[in-house]
Amino acid sequence: MAAVSAVLFARDARRVGRFYVDVFGATVLLEDSQHAALDLRGFRLVVHMIPTPLSRAIEIRNPPLRRESGVIRLDYRVADLVKARIAAKQQGGQIDDASPPWAAKDSGFFLGFDPEGNVFGVSAEGR
Repeated sequence: MAAVSAVLFARDARRVGRFYVDVFGATVLLEDSQHAALDLRGFRLVVHMIPTPLSRAIEIRNPPLRRESGVIRLDYRVADLVKARIAAKQQGGQIDDASPPWAAKDSGFFLGFDPEGNVFGVSAEGR
């Protein structure tokens, strides 16, 4: 078991899990119709399906609206930021081209969102 883990609740756990595999290179440890347990270099991310009665009230737009008001934002490092941006777009998400206004201009830190609008941070390895 990873020392630190997080659970990300999603309307479509399979799609959101696939996003984190394709964009961040996560390894699938376990997957079924309700969950995806992913390993991101020792960090465990569990994508958990929101029960159908609750998920009916959640609207996912295309493109999704960013859900920036959460109390936790997960940040990831990637080997190739260009490839991660392409994969994010192909999977229904996005990694911004510009750093957020509060980040140092040369920080190499960017915000993005997954197919359901969950916001994350990303930076290239070696920065």
